[in-house]
Amino acid sequence: MQNRTILVVDDSPNIRRLLAHNLGKKFTVLTAGDGQAALDILKNGNGINLLVVDIAMPGIDGFALTERIKENPACSTIPLIMLTAKDTSEDREKGLMLGAVEYITKPFNLEELGEKIEAILNP
Repeated sequence: MQNRTILVVDDSPNIRRLLAHNLGKKFTVLTAGDGQAALDILKNGNGINLLVVDIAMPGIDGFALTERIKENPACSTIPLIMLTAKDTSEDREKGLMLGAVEYITKPFNLEELGEKIEAILNP
């Protein structure tokens, strides 16, 4: 099985560490603390296979980041999971409308997140 790379974008260092540690058992995990750092990583290529994106971040929030990713032909087909504390139906609808393949609210189950990532990357 080829090694797949996941980019975790979250302003919480604890969430980034938790996901890097747990997802790092099966995947290469890159992390970014904000939307601009994520765009910089994507600009450099890095073979990203999936993104996990928080919404509430300083600067470029997760909604704006998702819009920019989906507008860029170089990365528009990368699957994106929103992992966020924003749990209203309006936020969920907006995230999915912008192109997220999953919308998971915090607190979340690590095992379930891993299973969803596996299902997306291995259809």
